[in-house]
Amino acid sequence: MAELHGLLARITLVITLATSAWSVAILVAGRPIRPALLAGLGWVVALLAATGALGLLSAVTVRPPSDALHLVYGVLAIAVLPGAWLIGRSGPDPRRRVIVLAIASVILVILSLRLFQTGG
Repeated sequence: MAELHGLLARITLVITLATSAWSVAILVAGRPIRPALLAGLGWVVALLAATGALGLLSAVTVRPPSDALHLVYGVLAIAVLPGAWLIGRSGPDPRRRVIVLAIASVILVILSLRLFQTGG
């Protein structure tokens, strides 16, 4: 179970890095968000949730993570993109959504790297 959690976490990190780079590129280029990027970010959220569910199951059945901060970073990672979407869509300026999602994507990469540092 822990091995599957680790594999899914690595897959999620790769997709997170790709969508984060894409988000920042769209921000720098001054373009609007494409539906494909939103779908990619949706996949990131779904993969994070699945990884978190496997991690919780592994923590309960096998052993908890060596650092309790791993759980905190996991909750924050799962919440950052939906939270950014809610913040970004609240204004009339479509550029605001691009800015907020790009920043949230970079924060998610940082949180994901911290998850790898505190896990195991």
